[in-house]
This record gives sequence, C-alpha cells and structure tokens, in this order.
Amino acid sequence: MAAKTLKYGSNTLAFILVVFGIVALVNFLSSRRFIRADLTADKRYTISQSSKKILKQLDDIVTIDAYFSRQPARVAQIRQSVRDMLEEYRAFSKNLQINFIDPAAEDEAQKQQLRFMGIPEVQVNVIEKDKAEVANVYMGIAVLYEDKKEVLPVVQTTANLEYDLTSAILKVTSEEIKTIGFLSGHDEIDVFDQTFGPLRQELSRQYDVRKVPIEAGKTIDADVATLVIAGPKKELTERAKYEIDQFIMRGGRALFLIDPILIQYEGLNVSPLKTGLNDLLEHYGVKLNDNLVLDVSMGQLTYSQGFMTVSTSYAYFIKLLKQYQYRTGETSDGLSQDSIITNQLESLMLPWAGSLELLPQGDPSVEAIALAKTSKGGWTAQSPYNINPTNRQFQPPASMQQAHTVAVSLSGTFKSFYADKAIPPAESSESDEAVTAKLAEEERTTKTNSEATQIVVVGNSQFLQQGRPDAQLFFLNTVDWLTLGEELINIRSHGATDRPLKEISESEKFFLKFISIAGVPILVVAFGLVRFFLRRRAKRLVEAYGSVS
Repeated sequence: MAAKTLKYGSNTLAFILVVFGIVALVNFLSSRRFIRADLTADKRYTISQSSKKILKQLDDIVTIDAYFSRQPARVAQIRQSVRDMLEEYRAFSKNLQINFIDPAAEDEAQKQQLRFMGIPEVQVNVIEKDKAEVANVYMGIAVLYEDKKEVLPVVQTTANLEYDLTSAILKVTSEEIKTIGFLSGHDEIDVFDQTFGPLRQELSRQYDVRKVPIEAGKTIDADVATLVIAGPKKELTERAKYEIDQFIMRGGRALFLIDPILIQYEGLNVSPLKTGLNDLLEHYGVKLNDNLVLDVSMGQLTYSQGFMTVSTSYAYFIKLLKQYQYRTGETSDGLSQDSIITNQLESLMLPWAGSLELLPQGDPSVEAIALAKTSKGGWTAQSPYNINPTNRQFQPPASMQQAHTVAVSLSGTFKSFYADKAIPPAESSESDEAVTAKLAEEERTTKTNSEATQIVVVGNSQFLQQGRPDAQLFFLNTVDWLTLGEELINIRSHGATDRPLKEISESEKFFLKFISIAGVPILVVAFGLVRFFLRRRAKRLVEAYGSVS
C-alpha cells in the first residue's frame, strides 16, 4: 500500500513539473517572439493589410522612438499596449527600428530636447495607498526618416494609434505631400474656421490644406491633388466652372458637397439654393434634384423651446445604414459595399440632403457607384419647404415611398463640358496679376478629354457642421480615396463600428416596456402561487396518508 501511495505521489509530482516546464517554455518563447490571437469580429487589435503593405515597401531604415515613463501603473499599461503594437509593426518590416526610452526625471538636457521635438511632459492623476498625487510623465512617439520627423506628442490610448503611426510613416517616407484645396469665394464652408478645427487637424496629419480662390481667370494650381467644393451658397460663374472642369481634365480629383437649400436658422426660413453647378455635374453623369429627402430611418434633432431642451425624431435627418431590415424580412443596402469609402461604415446621418440621380453614361469606361441610399421608406419634399420640427411631417403611403440616392462616385475618363464651347471670359481687373493672366489667356486652349480621375458628389454639406464621428469618417475616407487611393482608408475605418439597434414598431416597444416593468412582479407572484399550491398539496397528502415521499 505504501509503495502504491509513493508511486502515485511521484506521478503527481512529475505531472506538475511537466506542466510548469511547458508554461515556462511557452513564456520564454513568447518573450522572444511576438504572438497574439485577436478574436474580435473585425480584428480591431490586428494591424490592417494597408499597414502591412506600407511596412513591407519600406526600402530604408525608419526609426520609431517611443518615450514612455515606466511608472505609474496607468502609464505602464499604455506603454505595454504601444509596445505590443510596435512589435507587430516590426514583424512586417526589417527596416523598422524601434526604441523604447524612459526619459530620466532628473535629466534636464533630455527634457529640453524632447520639448524641442514637440513631446511635452504631461501630468496624470495617480491614486496609490489612498492618496491622490500628480505625476509628471512622458507618453510620446517620434517617427524619424532621414532628416524628416513626425511626432505624436501624447499617446493616451491605442484606439487610433495604427492610423497615426502608419500615416506618420507614410508622410516621412513620401517624396511629396499631397495638397487638398477647398474652393473659396462663394460662401463655401471655411475649413480654417475654428468650428472645423478638429477636421482640419485630421487632414493636416497627411495633407497640405489650403484655400483655392478662383477669380480673374486664375487657374487652379497644378499641385492641388483634390479640390473640395463644400457647400457654395453663391452661384458660380461660367469661368469658375470652366476652371473646375479643366482641373478635372488635367487629372485632378473633385469632391462636390452641394446643398439643395439655403437655411436661415433664425426663424428656420428656407429657400432653394442655386449654385450653377447642375449642368456641369449632369454632363459628368450626376443630376442634382430640386428636393429634400426624408426617411422613416431618421435621426434625432435636439433644439431649445423656451426653457426646455427637446429631442425628437426628425425625418429630414436621414439615417443611412449599412443594411436596412424591414418587418417583412426583406433587406436592402444603404451604404455601398462595393466602395472602400463606405464598406466599413455602419451608419451615416445626413441633415437636409437632396437626392441625386445617376444618368446613363455614354462612355462605358466610367464606373458609377451609388455610395449611399435611403431605406425603401424614403420620400421627397418639394419647395416651398417646411422644416420646422414642431410641425408634423406628412408621410406618403407606402406605395409612394422608395429608396433615394444621396451620394455617388464616378471613376474613369471624362469629356470636357466646354469641349465645343468658347472659353468663358474672366472678370476684368487692372492688377498686374490680371494683366499677366490676360496675356496667358490669349494662348490658352481647352483640354477636351480628361486623364483617369475620380469625382464624388454628395447632396449635402451640412453633415460636416454636425461634428458627428460617422460624418467625419465618411468625409476623410472620401478625401483619402480621391487623393491616395485605398492606402489609408482601411486603417482609418479599422474598428470604427457603430451598430445601431434594430428599429421596432410602437406595439413592440409597448410590449417590451410592459415586460420590463411588470415582468418581474408577475414572476414573483407566479412563483409564490406555485409554492403555495405545492405546500397545500403536500399538507393534504400528509393528512391523508401520514407522510409524503
């Protein structure tokens, strides 16, 4: 018996030692080889294919210096998350050199050097041993290549770190920085206004951003890669349209954000808006309809009424979804899955949008995609418009409702709108610039056919002023696609998931509310009644037979 017990104990000890040995070996190997399993549905903790492609194309050493303090624990946790991501980056490029540096608290020379680089010392609140303290720490990253550098001053989360890192690598290794031009001079959205500061900051991470005035026959600069026409409120002259047309003919990309109405928010007075761009866009293959789109898939409008703040469903705020689901079991696509601009978006809200119509293309080489459509429960309103949220909106019968297109993209080669027309005259001016332009004008000829290019048209610019994350992502995706192709869109949209709840009927809402309020009390009462009747039955059995088994 003793021998048997000894043998059993020896086997148990051997088993424990083997398990510990395996754990130690796995720990040793994992410390030298980066391995991580990402079980999330959209692989949000795995770098995208676009990042991998950019990393594999590096033909020279790029250095990433990560300046992170080792303490306190909160910073140490972020440091480890950043290290994990950078190790994954290093696995895809031999030309990536990564250094983790803990700036010495007492080294003033190093602090000054970091301040000069743009990496500040920041303060974080620390609670240790029931005491609240303030710690000075570093949480910055510098990306270096040759004599160029890009700095991420403070990294407090890894949520957008992949995009920030990859765009920084792309920026320092690119031979030139692309320019995004915003048309000005017609009361367009001013991207340099402080209202659009966050948007401009996002664009400036990768592009040079500037205003593009078109006046006195001035052409659009050749270094402008993408021209954004964002919500003009004045009618463009023929000469301005000519310059836009010729920009496109030279291979420039264009994004048209065109509002169907002009809103005076004081009193909510509305009038149709004439931009003069209808004939130009129709020539390229997109018709701007004179209407406003409404939809049963709608967002919320919040406004003040007296001393109260009111939030209400508002059909003019159309809520575009990746896929609409109807009570009949049918589905329809809202955000196109055929375009990289929208195929990773779950939803997008456009306020006071006009519908668009894709016209038959004479040139089969032009690829047209409807980027965004309303649900099949959409309808349109004609002038005169009444957009006051306190007024009940008329909803037509289901037979008159249908899906309406509100955003499109065109890719291919285009014929000039002015191919068979004289060059529109420029506005006269006596300045030296105008005289020089006039001399150049006499020798100018119209380019009649474009190089391969892209155009995007959206029946709304108001979404840029809403400040919603989905709207900003849609705009930035569009600019990236027009300017860089598909390199950064996958990264920017990585993990940007918004899965709205399925719309349910009023009767279903009432049923769920009733269950949530009365369900628990009913269950308690039912349990009590069942227990009462079981005990009474048991008592009768005892009285009848003396016991119950």
